[in-house]
Order: sequence, then C-alpha cells, then structure tokens
Amino acid sequence: RQKSSYYNRHNAKKDILIEVQGDLLYGIHPVKLAIKAKRRTIHKIFYNKYSEKAVELAESAVAQNAAVKMQQISRANLDELTRLAFRYKDHHVHQGIVADVSKMYPIPIDYKMPQFPELTYDYGRDLEGEKFVLLMYNILDPMNVGAMLRSALYFGVTKVILAGDRQDLSGMISKTSSGALEMMSIFALRNPVTFLQDLKEKNWQILALSTPNPSLKDTRQLNQVGSGDKPTILVIGSEGIGIPAEVLQCADTGIYIPSLQQCRNDPGECFVDSVNVSVATGIAIHHLVSTRS
Repeated sequence: RQKSSYYNRHNAKKDILIEVQGDLLYGIHPVKLAIKAKRRTIHKIFYNKYSEKAVELAESAVAQNAAVKMQQISRANLDELTRLAFRYKDHHVHQGIVADVSKMYPIPIDYKMPQFPELTYDYGRDLEGEKFVLLMYNILDPMNVGAMLRSALYFGVTKVILAGDRQDLSGMISKTSSGALEMMSIFALRNPVTFLQDLKEKNWQILALSTPNPSLKDTRQLNQVGSGDKPTILVIGSEGIGIPAEVLQCADTGIYIPSLQQCRNDPGECFVDSVNVSVATGIAIHHLVSTRS
C-alpha cells in the first residue's frame, strides 16, 4: 500500500508529516455517512479540537471501531492537507475533520476488475425491481457529479451508472454530494448501447435528457412525459459533448426542459440557453419520479 506525505508550510517551526494510506474524505456529512455506510475502511481521522462537531464525530468513529486512529491537528494543517490532496481548487470547507479512508470504486457491469473480485454485477440482485436509475455519460466535472448524486439521492434514486469518460469517486465528489456518494450504489459501464438494448428487452423505459436531435425517434418537453409504470433509466450527457448518437438511438423518448424566459418571439433576446447539467438532472428526476403510476 503506497503512502503519500503532506506537509504544512505555513510555519516552518510547526511542519508535521502526515502519512495517508488511502483517499481523503473531508466535511462532517461525508465522513459521518462513510462511517454509517461501513463500505470503506476508516484508517485515521484528523480533526481540529476547536470544532465541537468534528470532535464528536471522531470520537464516535473510534467508539464504533477501536482500530480507527485519531490525530488532532490545527486548522492550518487541515487546510494544507485538503489543498494538497485536492488541487482542483485552493480552498476546501473541511469543517474541522478529514478522514483517511479506503478508495471507493464503481461496480463494473460489463468488465472485470481482477484486483477487486468482490466487485461484481448481477442484474437480479442489483437492478431488477428498481423503479428509476440514472445513467451519467461523460460527466467529468467532479462538482457536477457530486451535485447530481446529491439531487438523485434526495429524490429517492439510489442506483447510478457511469459511462464514457468518468471521474474517480473522490473525496471532492463525496463532499459536493454532501455525502450522498457514500450511501449510493455506483456502477460503471463500457458499452452502454448493449446494456440499454438489454434493458429494453426487459421492458425498461429509456429516456434521454436532450434537446431535439435527429438521432431521437421522439422528443418532448419534460412536462409531457411521465415514468408510467415501467422501470425507467434516464440518460444524461455532459454539457459540452452531450449524449453520443448511438446511445441516443437506444432511447424511447428524448426529453428537454423548456426555457421560461420572455423571449420566445425573439431568440436573440434569450441570453441563457440552458441550465447547468446538475440543475437539469434535479428537475428531471423530481418530475419523473413524482409522476410514476
């Protein structure tokens, strides 16, 4: 197991060496839900003694598992630890707690991970009986991924599939999801076309969040579509590339969210032509889940 070292350089006289065995989770909710879910090994918890909630959470983790180690460090050290571990941005709201945990991997659907033989997919166990599943294609921004997971779980969706290029299930995604990542089943897929065709044969409804596109048989406004009584999978693509034509062709219906700007008679006056993909995801899931038969 490779270890990484992080230093605090704010004050040369107080530099400390911190050895990290796995990934870092930061923030009250991600750490709390990781402890609750018991999917990750909690190696060590770093906390600031002036954060009451952080101290309580660290002590609770040790009370549940005596193998968990605790280390009290300054807020400056926590700042530096998260900054060096997550270079996507300079400042991270760690709320006085950071946990060294085992890495999380998605469950592979159509391929194997020999180094993790316990990660196996079985339709009967994993998807059969589900009412609604989200498939995220080429969503690479960790902030968007986290926000989409948070909305999905809030509206009752617990199974998410990642296809195309994808982000690692990092601590930043867990933080952005407010810990939702820790409570969800995340799968990964290399051939979405074969997978979606197989679901269609099992009587699933396949919806794609997309503006009108020649690859789609049918496109409707979101408020004109419901989930009905069929199990439904919603495919959502990235803001830049969208959903590939071969994947769109698998969809029964394309759905889009119309703008309510007062510019329908003059498109040149529509200064915003779309909403963020995570916002669109929340709107679509809420409508489709709420309209189930």
